[in-house]
Amino acid sequence: MIAATGHSHELDSADAIAEALGQCAEALGGKQPGGGLLFVGIDHDFQVILDAIEARYPGVQLIGCTTHGELSTDGFAEDSVSLMLFHSDNVAFGAGVGENVRADPEGAARLAVGQARDGLTLPIRLGITLPEGLGLDMKLVTDSLHDALGSEATLCGGMAGDQVQFKQTYQFCNGRVYSDAVPVLVLAGPITLSFGVASGWVPMGEPHQLTRTEGQTIYEVDGEPVKDVWQRYFGGFDIRGSRNQFAVYPEAAEKGELREFYLCAPSHFQEDGGLATLNPIIPGAMIRFSDATRDQVLEGTTTSVNAAAESFDGTPDAALVFSCAGRHALLGTRIAQEIELLQNRLGSSTPVAGFYTYGEICPLPGSPMPYTHGTTFVTVLLREES
Repeated sequence: MIAATGHSHELDSADAIAEALGQCAEALGGKQPGGGLLFVGIDHDFQVILDAIEARYPGVQLIGCTTHGELSTDGFAEDSVSLMLFHSDNVAFGAGVGENVRADPEGAARLAVGQARDGLTLPIRLGITLPEGLGLDMKLVTDSLHDALGSEATLCGGMAGDQVQFKQTYQFCNGRVYSDAVPVLVLAGPITLSFGVASGWVPMGEPHQLTRTEGQTIYEVDGEPVKDVWQRYFGGFDIRGSRNQFAVYPEAAEKGELREFYLCAPSHFQEDGGLATLNPIIPGAMIRFSDATRDQVLEGTTTSVNAAAESFDGTPDAALVFSCAGRHALLGTRIAQEIELLQNRLGSSTPVAGFYTYGEICPLPGSPMPYTHGTTFVTVLLREES
């Protein structure tokens, strides 16, 4: 499989996509791509970009979204256009989209997968999704996507962003611009892949149980009001810019042990005393509070990359990266070090594409179920099997 990348910092959308397509065409060497991923800064003219891709490569199965920053083989940038195109003689690609995902997350997810797998006869190995990043019940979305894709497929991706304006994000599928939608790209056939998921956040204190939750709001921990527990740990209620996250152990209540966790980011305390979160929580799950320094955040990047590389046999054809807007905020001027750490491990010749998200989507190690993570670095390596 050939994974061709193009990345342009041009502010004019027509110039930017022309440059990115030119870089991809050089890597493709005259071959036609079957699938693709597009990551774009919020201020670009999306339709101009999509029309140029369709004119150059009619029928390419492509999804994309707006971001909080774009990543590629060329490095990190903002307000840019990052494009990855795939060519393979043996791997099949399909793209689909479901609209109105806020109102009907399950129906939109099933529709997207149904469109994406239409006409495919090979088993789906990888599903990539780039859904709406605001006001979404992501647990319903990821659970429905997982069920529709089937047990042989791994689901990964990230929620669309708008450079922390928190007004409106956009998604793309096969030449059209959407909002409030869930696009999916599937790869079917002889694919081998691995993934790494790590944050660098360190759990602290005793484990607690979520004893009362509603949607993405926590009301009680160990039978106590969550505000009382939070104040006991942190001495106040100002969450803005807080590094403190919930380490959520989704299987601990069933298995009786604390092992793999995903990070859940607190948002704000509501008037009714509930603590709203930015990504899904699991009712009844065990949690611990956690914290991280900048150095530990970057250690998490290294852990993620190493986990993916050490479980991958051979040289990857491509690397996909989904990191968090929260990591971007905490790392500040050190943000470019994340992609540098990945390239130091994989080598600068490995094609890379990804973006800074409003929530990262990936299973935990040892589990097929996808979770929506906060402030986490997800590495996905893939290669066509010979």
